[in-house]
Amino acid sequence: MENEIVTVIDIETTGLDPATDHITEIAAIRAEVGPGGYIREIGRFQTYVALPPGVEVPPKITELTGIKTEDLTDGLELCYALESLWNFAHGRTEIGKKSTLVAHNAPFDLSFLGDFYLPFGFACTRAMSRLIDPDENASLAPTCERYGIALNGHHRAMNDVEATLQLYAVLKEKAEVNGITYRNVVVDSPERPLTYTPPGAVVRTIERKQTKEVA
Repeated sequence: MENEIVTVIDIETTGLDPATDHITEIAAIRAEVGPGGYIREIGRFQTYVALPPGVEVPPKITELTGIKTEDLTDGLELCYALESLWNFAHGRTEIGKKSTLVAHNAPFDLSFLGDFYLPFGFACTRAMSRLIDPDENASLAPTCERYGIALNGHHRAMNDVEATLQLYAVLKEKAEVNGITYRNVVVDSPERPLTYTPPGAVVRTIERKQTKEVA
């Protein structure tokens, strides 16, 4: 298992449908990850994203994330936010490698970001959790709890990124030690059907005996 550079991302949105909803916040951390849970942070990126005219953050989303419509007044326009994220993630590192893009429930984030990840390849920590522990709840909060990872302020982008980075370091080692293929892999399941498949992704179908995931 070699050290690698990753860019862990998370977005908050006005809803679940990329065709009708909008990104409100983007956060990312670039870091070097290695064996034994080694993490060396390289940099951070965070921005609010301005909404189109007339669009507001629904009350239920404000209740979940704490983000209000007025918070986004000075946010970047989406095109500039994505350009800034691209520049942050796409830059080469001191060891001459591009970043692998990492997200928890990557199909959701990538459904809003489109083919943003294609030069990097991606890893989905939710899929990794299902591949390693197929009968456990793979949502971010319970997965972090299983591995003793603090998740403070869930559903704020940078807080989720911080936890996902730590989770990736743990799951990467477990997957590689056990010969589990996880890069560019997404998971479909009857209790949580896949609604978006990133181009080029490998789909694995896994059934879980326990109750439906909620977040």
